[in-house]
Amino acid sequence: MAIVKLKLRRNSPDGFLVILTAKNLDEETEGFLPPLPPNLESSFNEWQSAYRQIEAVRSCATFRLTPKSVTIYSHAEHTLAVKEELNQWLNTYDNRWRPIRDRLIAIAQQLHQLNDEIRVIIDAKDIDLRRLPWQEWNLFEEHYPNAEVALSAPKNKNKQSDKLVPQSQHIRILVVVGRSDGINTKDDLKIIQDLETDGVEVRCLIKPSRRELSEALWDEQGYHIFVFTGHSGSQEDGQIGWIELNDQDSLTIEEFKEALKQAIDKGLQLAIFNSCDGLGLANQLAQIHLPQVIVMREPVPDPVAVDFLRYFFQEFTHNHKSLFSSVKKARKRLEHFKSDYPGAIWLPTICIEANVEPLTWEKLHPTPPPKPTLIKREDSTHKPKTKIKTWLLIGLVGVVATGGALYLANNKKANSDFSSVPAPAGTWFYGGSTSWATVRKYVDPEIKRAYPQFELRYTNPINAAPGSGTGIRMLLEGQLTFSQSSRPISDKEYQQSQQRGLSLKQIPVALEGLAIAVHPDLQIPGLTLGQIKDIYTGKITNWNQVGGPNLKITPYSRRFDEGGTVEFLVNNILSGEKLGSNVVYVYDTTDGLHKLASDRSGIYYASAPEVVPQCQIKPLAIAKQGNNFVAPYTEPLIKPQQCPKQRNKLNIDAFKTGEYPITRQMFVIVKQNPGSLEQQAGEAYANMLLTPQGQKLMNEAGFVRIR
Repeated sequence: MAIVKLKLRRNSPDGFLVILTAKNLDEETEGFLPPLPPNLESSFNEWQSAYRQIEAVRSCATFRLTPKSVTIYSHAEHTLAVKEELNQWLNTYDNRWRPIRDRLIAIAQQLHQLNDEIRVIIDAKDIDLRRLPWQEWNLFEEHYPNAEVALSAPKNKNKQSDKLVPQSQHIRILVVVGRSDGINTKDDLKIIQDLETDGVEVRCLIKPSRRELSEALWDEQGYHIFVFTGHSGSQEDGQIGWIELNDQDSLTIEEFKEALKQAIDKGLQLAIFNSCDGLGLANQLAQIHLPQVIVMREPVPDPVAVDFLRYFFQEFTHNHKSLFSSVKKARKRLEHFKSDYPGAIWLPTICIEANVEPLTWEKLHPTPPPKPTLIKREDSTHKPKTKIKTWLLIGLVGVVATGGALYLANNKKANSDFSSVPAPAGTWFYGGSTSWATVRKYVDPEIKRAYPQFELRYTNPINAAPGSGTGIRMLLEGQLTFSQSSRPISDKEYQQSQQRGLSLKQIPVALEGLAIAVHPDLQIPGLTLGQIKDIYTGKITNWNQVGGPNLKITPYSRRFDEGGTVEFLVNNILSGEKLGSNVVYVYDTTDGLHKLASDRSGIYYASAPEVVPQCQIKPLAIAKQGNNFVAPYTEPLIKPQQCPKQRNKLNIDAFKTGEYPITRQMFVIVKQNPGSLEQQAGEAYANMLLTPQGQKLMNEAGFVRIR
């Protein structure tokens, strides 16, 4: 691939020093470009101002926009004026600039003879230059018609460490859906998840916490591509950008730099920010040596963002085009938005490190996986290790035995089902979150069928109610091998583990929704998150305050220190406020649902798979605010008299896209003790859940697959 680069540096108020290089031809030409003409600056500012007046972008120009109906504020004349002023500036007859123009034309003629793909890179620090639509220069259109124009990533003086290739047998993509109120991220997510049919491993985080994002980026296997969709923005000077991670947290790149560096060191090749105003994000990512980034220069309307992502992956994955060619074609295909969003075709932008070979889908493909290796058991008494003899039987299961422990592996396609995951023989104790009840019903029998020697024993607490917190406490006390949790590990639990000389690891395996339920006879359209908060903190005490009958509300709940679901409600919906004195406590979800079924005034909350299929209660539709209610079930609602012949089914699509407002991740919690059978057993269980077979079963249990 041929590289043509224009390096522009402001060396005086009179303009920019320009150095033209053509890597393949060992060319270097120096020239001088006059400063930005006032007419170009004003026409660009007018276009930008008019563009940012499109509907909701008026007051939040750094946010991605969802139009209800398009109103044209940014007329095509503005984009035409920018193009005309840009060409007038770059086609100046200034003798100091003319050598650059002439050499660009000559270089193009030489490179076309080589029949090689050409990439053009603008290396400029000045944000006013970086925002310009350089691809509209008629010299590029005429002499470099197939070349995409990219921005050079700012150089980092720190030495770049050698990058590893992600340790995975599939291309891995991490998708983060951030705060997305007012925009539709469902289509973005579907486009990427459709790549799973091509063997891609997709992991999705919906409005994750800071810790959840960090844990994902520290994944030992690494990722090839990172995609963010949701709200984001950049400072006007283009130096710093941020993402709206969830409803509470805005993060600059600096705030999760170490996790990103880890992902880059593990082989992350490309980040795509299908969100607003990303030049600041690209600038910061360059500082930690992310090779290639795709961002949007300005706020991006929903239809533009979705179509760009669709066109890009079509070219990149199916038509096997390079990154540059894929972006160019995807960007060109946005021209049907010219009348609605003039200038939208300028938005997608590549930022690339110097001397980085542009990406192709083929280059991302891992080398064929090595044959499965078998886990060796470490003798816990530190006696001399017994010699291990290995038998390899072609087409049969390989077995390694030592010290009475047995590990199994088979010759099926790697990571395809439970039997492809090495697991230690023995009896392993687990417990924790009651939200996992349906998982235990659907998944455990299949694990036993695949691995009879990997025996799982569910363990209830002796003097406490079951729950995420109880399970983690039992894990720390040595009562469990691993635990199941419906929330992340808390800071307090991390501290407790360190005090015991232990280290805890949380492994996300699925997403689920939290459902709010009432008695079937209670007639209300739904509840907002604010109303749920006020009910459970005692501010709303009668159903007539939320459009229901004149009836005192009885809110049921488990205790805060027993269930991860309760902690999730308090921390994420009640904003940390304590449960009100009006709350009536129940032992577990079964107890809560039984009470609710006989109490017309009651309300209860629990894991959606536990609530939605029940016959004697009614799950409610929920809205973040206003009347945009989304049900946790697929409509229409099945009435009690139709049940159990028919049951309500989970609204999996709404959970997956984040349209349903109360979703969370599910975790397997493991004690880290390198070489121990307990850690191997916990990780084997989590890895089984993350296989295609495990994710399919999790889906059948009412959870949303993350792979």
